[in-house]
Amino acid sequence: MLEELTLQFGIPGAVGFVPGVNGLPKAMLSHQSGATAEIYLHGAHVTSWRAVGGDDLLFMSAASAFEAGKPIRGGIPVIFPQFGGGPLPAHGFARLTEWEPTLSAVEENGDVECVLHLEDTPATRQLWPHPFRLELAVTLAARALAVRMTVENSGAAPFSFTAALHTYFSVADVRRVAVRGLRGVTYLDTLRDDARAVETPEAITFSAETDRIYVAAPDVVQVEDASRRRTITIHKHNMPDVVVWNPWTAKAQRMPDFGDTEYPRMVCVETGHVAEPHAVPAGGVWQGSTRFRVS
Repeated sequence: MLEELTLQFGIPGAVGFVPGVNGLPKAMLSHQSGATAEIYLHGAHVTSWRAVGGDDLLFMSAASAFEAGKPIRGGIPVIFPQFGGGPLPAHGFARLTEWEPTLSAVEENGDVECVLHLEDTPATRQLWPHPFRLELAVTLAARALAVRMTVENSGAAPFSFTAALHTYFSVADVRRVAVRGLRGVTYLDTLRDDARAVETPEAITFSAETDRIYVAAPDVVQVEDASRRRTITIHKHNMPDVVVWNPWTAKAQRMPDFGDTEYPRMVCVETGHVAEPHAVPAGGVWQGSTRFRVS
């Protein structure tokens, strides 16, 4: 399989396919600057992003399962067609399913792109009875990573979905992290039965479990890691909501695929259609994107 993928989609020095943890296949992206990224075909899951000259900007749990039918914990899980709990498996089935490459390319400016897709199958239709095509395009630059998500309704009836890029950022100490850009935004506090409140501080900081959905959030949000003296700027397009999450101690201990003491080293700042489902008419297409840049 890996040889076939390499022959069809490999680009010497830019895109390769290798075995990952437990032999699961992954795409390796290499930018001419030295930046790198990794994408597992299981879930189209970005598990690593290193900007030029830096360490990994994504958090991965040491307790994560890399097994068929189980989610990978950390990186950038693709949430579709259900965010959170509900009739489907938690956070939907896209992160549990094997995707296929569509194309790979090196753009004129040197950026490296890899596109994967997922289509409905008898197994997905048993869970969610809609024909669809889901595409994820990952583009690596020297100091940035862009992820574009496309949902196509290939059926004869409309459907609605919720979706997110559930991004886990690696931080030195979450107690010295500030998330900026959400002041004045109404949020749903998941820890208080989705009670509504308005964010008042200039920066969100962390001293306890945090799980909030910021509705109709601004398109630019920043994650400042004071200990590492770096800032990740998140620029989203057509993805209205932002989720900010850290499990802290008790929730971390309840999660079987997350280490009890790992929570200080991560923060999730997610983008997507989360607060309300988005409807796609028959034959229609929705597309949203998020670009991360480190400075």
